[in-house]
Parts: sequence; C-alpha cells; structure tokens
Amino acid sequence: MSMSEDPVLERVRAIEDDFAEAMSRMYGVGNELARLRARLATEASPEQWTPVEAPVETPVEPLATTPVVETPVAAKPAAAVAAAGQPSPPPLAPGFVAPPPAPAAAQPPVLPPTAPLPPAEPWWQRDGLVAKVLAVVGAGITLIGVAFLLALAIQMGFFGPLARVVSGALLAMALVGAAVLVRRRPSGTVGALGLAATGFATAYLDVLAVTHIYAWVPLAVGMVLAGLIALGGVLLARAWDSQLLAIVAVLGVALLAPFVGMEHGLLTGAFLLVLAMATWPAQIGRDWWILELARVVPTGLFLTTLAAVHERTGLAALLAVLFALLVLGTSLAGARVPRLPQQLGLLVPVGVLPLGVASMAVDDRWSGTVLLVVTICMLVLVAGLADHPQGTPLQHRLTELALGAAGVASLFAVLRAGDGQGWTPVLGVGACLLWAVAALALRHSATLVVALSLAALATLGSLTLLPLVLLRGSSDDTAVRHLLATIGLAALFAVLAPAVTRILPDLAPTLPRALLVPALLWVGGSVVLLGTLVGQLVDDPRGGFTAAQAGATVVWMAIAATLLVRGLRGSTFAVPAGLALAAFSVGKLLLFDLSFLGGIARVLSFIVAGLLLLGMGVGYAQALERTRRAATDGPAPGPVDNSAPPGPISPSV
Repeated sequence: MSMSEDPVLERVRAIEDDFAEAMSRMYGVGNELARLRARLATEASPEQWTPVEAPVETPVEPLATTPVVETPVAAKPAAAVAAAGQPSPPPLAPGFVAPPPAPAAAQPPVLPPTAPLPPAEPWWQRDGLVAKVLAVVGAGITLIGVAFLLALAIQMGFFGPLARVVSGALLAMALVGAAVLVRRRPSGTVGALGLAATGFATAYLDVLAVTHIYAWVPLAVGMVLAGLIALGGVLLARAWDSQLLAIVAVLGVALLAPFVGMEHGLLTGAFLLVLAMATWPAQIGRDWWILELARVVPTGLFLTTLAAVHERTGLAALLAVLFALLVLGTSLAGARVPRLPQQLGLLVPVGVLPLGVASMAVDDRWSGTVLLVVTICMLVLVAGLADHPQGTPLQHRLTELALGAAGVASLFAVLRAGDGQGWTPVLGVGACLLWAVAALALRHSATLVVALSLAALATLGSLTLLPLVLLRGSSDDTAVRHLLATIGLAALFAVLAPAVTRILPDLAPTLPRALLVPALLWVGGSVVLLGTLVGQLVDDPRGGFTAAQAGATVVWMAIAATLLVRGLRGSTFAVPAGLALAAFSVGKLLLFDLSFLGGIARVLSFIVAGLLLLGMGVGYAQALERTRRAATDGPAPGPVDNSAPPGPISPSV
C-alpha cells in the first residue's frame, strides 16, 4: 500500500482542510466586524473621528503535507499592508496559516462640547415685575395728578361741588372703560390693570366725597355704593384672573369705610362684615391668599376696636360672634371640601379676636365668661372636624392653630370668671387640668402642647402660694381655695407626666421625670396647707402649720420608701428617685425642721423620719438579698419522672 493510499494520512489531510476552512471563515467574520466598526465610528462623529480603513483580508493557505514550492503567496497582502502604511509581514512558512491582522487601535471618542447654560433671567424680567410696579406707581401718580387738578380747579372757581362729584364719577367710568379696551390688545394686561385700579380708587374717592365731605347721601347709601364698586371690581378681577385688581377693589373699600363711618361704628362694622362675606366666593378656584388677608384682617381689626370702645357692647359682641362664625365656617369648609378654597389657618385667631375683646369689655363678667366659653367650644369643634391630608403646610392646619387659640381663650375665660379675685388660681389650675386630662384621653399632641403651655403659666402663678407653705406668719391667711389650688397643681403634673410619655415619646424619660418633681413637692405643700386649715378650726393655725411641716417630711419619706420598693421590682428610675427624695427629706429635717419646728413637733419629725429611714434601709437590703439569691440559685427543680418510656427500649451494645 502506497503512502498516498494510507487511510490515516487521508483522514489527517481532511481534518487539516476543515481547520483551514474554519479559520478562513473566522477571519472573514473578524474583517466584517472591523469594517462595521469603522463605518459606525465614521458616521457617529465624522468631524471628530479619524477615518478607519478596513483591514485587508489575508488569504489562508491550505495545509499540505507535501513539499510546497516557494511562491510569492504574501505578495498581494504585503502590498496591501504597505499601502495602509504598515510594515510588511515576514514570509509565511509552508503549511502555516497567517495570523489575523491586528485591529486598528480604537481612538477614544471626542465628545461634542457642552453647550453653555442659558443665562439666568434677570429679576426685572420675571413675571412682568417691573411692568406691575410701574402700573401701581402710575396709578398712584395719576390719582395725585387728578387731585392736584381738582384742587387747582377749585381754587380758581371752575368746579363747584356738583361738578367735582360728577367729574369724578365720569373719570372713574372712563378709566375702567379704557382698561377694558386696553385689555383686548396683545400685551395689554398690565396697562389694563393699572387703569382699572385707578378707576376704582377714583370711584371710592367720589363715594367719600358724597358721603362724608358733602353729606349729600346717608351713610347707608354710601356703604351700598362702595359695596357695589367692590363687587364690580372683584367680578372684573375674576374675569381677568387678576388677584392684584381684586386686592385693590377689596382693600380700597375696607380702608375707606372706617374714615367714612367713624361716627357710625356699628353700621360700618356691619358693612365690612357683609363685604367680607360677599367677597369670599371670589377665591373659589383661585389661590389668592393675599386677597384673603385683605378681606379678613381690616374687618377683624375694625370690629376689635369697635368692641373695645363702643358703648353698645351687646351689638358689638353680636357683630363679633357673626364675624367669628364667618371666619371659622369658611375655614372649616375649605378644609373639608376640596372644591372650596383652603383658608389660611393663621386667620383663625384674627376671626375670634373681636369676640374675645367683646367678652372682656361687657359689664357682666358672667356674660363675658359665657362668650369666651362659646368661643372655646367653636374652636375645639373646628379643630375636631378639620380634615387635613398628609403634608398640609402649617399655615393651613386648622387643628393646631384652633387649639392654640382655644387655649388662649380658656386663659381669658379664667381671668374673666375669677375677675382677678381669690378663686382665679383655682379656676386656672382647673382649666389646665382639663386640658391635660383631654390630652391623656385623646392622645393628641396639639392638645398636649396647649396643656404644657398652660401648665407653665400655672407654675408661674403658683409662686404666690409659696409664702403660705413656707412662712408660719402667713398661716392666718390660708383658705380652702389655696388648698384646692395646691392639690390641683399636684394632680396636673401627675397627669402630664404619663401623657408626655405616651404622646411625645421623643421627650421621654427626661420631661416626664422632670414633671414628677413639682408633683411631689406640691403633695407636701398640700399637706402643709391641710394642717394649717385644721389648726384654724381649733384656733391654732400656727400650731397646725408646725405639725403639718413635720407631716410633709413624713409623707415624703413614705413616698421615697414606696419608690425604693418599686425599684426592686424592675423600675430603673424608682430607686434613684426614691434615694433623691429621701435625701431631700433629710435635708429638710436638718435645714428647715430643726430651725423652725419646736417641742413635740420637732421630736416626732426626727423620730418618725429616722425610723422610716431605718426601715427603708433594712427592707431594701433584705429585698435586694432575696433578689440576688433568686437570680443565683435559679428555678427550683421539678419532680423526677420515672415512668416507662412510650416505646420499646432499643438494645444496647
């Protein structure tokens, strides 16, 4: 058998041919990828990218086992490579396949230059600010010019009163008509607003002239005319969607009314109340909070002044009640109904201010107290019914603001009911205690803040009770109301401590522990005042005071012992609190009782306190030893179970 007919060699040649064909295909795929990459790079940024030439295809030499005559196989590839600017590869050995050409080095893409940010718009070009300022200033200058013209005409005798009024009315109508015409032109909004504002201001001045200066028409007629002008301005402002024009229309008549009707306060107040009520619908579908200030604040200030100085306080109080109902009702409606404008919660105190002043100004204190109680009830009702979604800004949160106003109103109610007499502290502490109990029951943070604020004021007011607790010479002045006030103070701080723990856990345990300190102190003060009152019953108030001081020390010692026992049951605060109270009681014994007490009171105070301290020490040591023994020994072992196992016993080895 010849070599050419050997099947093994034939199989090897077939495998070599297949491998050469596969390598040729792989090189073809690589060359095609290189062409595609070069084309994509050129199309992506033809100005920035360097053109990449397609690599030259390298012919693949078939593998052969027979000698091959040396031929210029690589001549054409070498020429192509030389044309591309690359060195010619060395001649290939017979029977070897040329390696794939190295891909061209990829150049990093050059990003296009970043366009510079547009320059910030100057402040004088934002929202037509300069145009609006010029319109307002122009309206003012125009009014001044009209006034100067009228003054000059009057001085020269050209215009009589009738001509002045008629010319003013004609000028106002002409300015409003010109504003309507200018509004129809492109970019005529600002000019139209200026002309309309000037026209309405001129109309108000004309009403001022016919009502107050010349007195040609009654005040009621003048108010009606001013109200019609204001309503016309508000309607035009809504048609043009201009809050500025609405503010000019409403604020103009609100500032005009007090000067016109200074001598007729009730009529003017009623007019402003009707104006505030009639202009409220102008805010529906708009976020015009400046207009809300313009329609509420002037009316509230005028009614407050009216309630303070007017002789007919009953009618002034009635107007104040109606104004409070208007402000609170619209505010609550805005918080409950999404379609209605959301009122500013900051105006709630303004709405109830006239009512508060009227309640303090009425002659009968119980009538004033009833008005304040009605105010508190309305504010609490608004706070309870207000429904705010999550994330409502503070200026729109009626709950917190209404409760704050109710807290202030409750303070005024206490002052009005007590009339500055001796029962005022008791009523004040009672009001604070009601707020604290409500906060603990409802677990409402805003109510708790009000209670804490009132408690701070009550603490300042309680300083007047200290002489009755510390000085023996004041024992004759002690009364039942003082005892009730001290008991109320102790209960107030005792309720506030758990309320803070449950409602404001971030402030725990520091603030609750701090609140327990005055509660314990006022417990001792209550004991002192109770003993003094008992001494008054037996015609010996000083003796009762002395015995009560010893009793207060004993009570504090007993409370300290109770705290130590509770500390052994797992409370980490009770032990140091009990030790601190015991130390305070010992200090009182040595510094106060030893100096101010005498006779049997001093002896009993020291003996009882000493026995309590001994008992506390022995009891605490025994309880602590029992606790340690129980922790060391562990639980007692149970009975041994010797019953047979439930299954068969496996054999052991």
